[in-house]
Amino acid sequence: MVMEATEKKGQASMELLITLAFVMMMLIPITVLVYLQTSSGTEQLSIDQAQQSVNRLKNAADMVAAQGPPAKTTINIVIPRGLSSITIGSSSPPYIGREIVFSVRAAGGETQIVATTLYNVTGDLGDYTRAGTYPVVVEAVDNYKGTGFTCVVIRPA
Repeated sequence: MVMEATEKKGQASMELLITLAFVMMMLIPITVLVYLQTSSGTEQLSIDQAQQSVNRLKNAADMVAAQGPPAKTTINIVIPRGLSSITIGSSSPPYIGREIVFSVRAAGGETQIVATTLYNVTGDLGDYTRAGTYPVVVEAVDNYKGTGFTCVVIRPA
């Protein structure tokens, strides 16, 4: 008689363990899939935000340059998560060029978002390293730093 009671207790415990193991086998893959989908969505959001900011900078630079010096405007741009660098103009002296480049870290490596302006641009937004919305001044100047170039300077507000 004593033997039957302990066998039933052991059977109930074993059934509970099997049920919990089955539930865990179902939940773990679902949790992994949700995590993977969320992280890829976050990366895509960062790339989309970088694309939008690059296009806003390009459009503002083209508009200000077309008006000529001393035209100036202030716009807000979104700095996305995972942004590793911003290059405006050129990465070599005199740092004047026609490209605006945002480099965003993603799972597959670094993605560069590039916009080509109609006019020369230069600037430094290196202070903007954290994700968020920031004001930026876009200004047309004559003879930038004695180079003889008319260009658009993009800088923090």
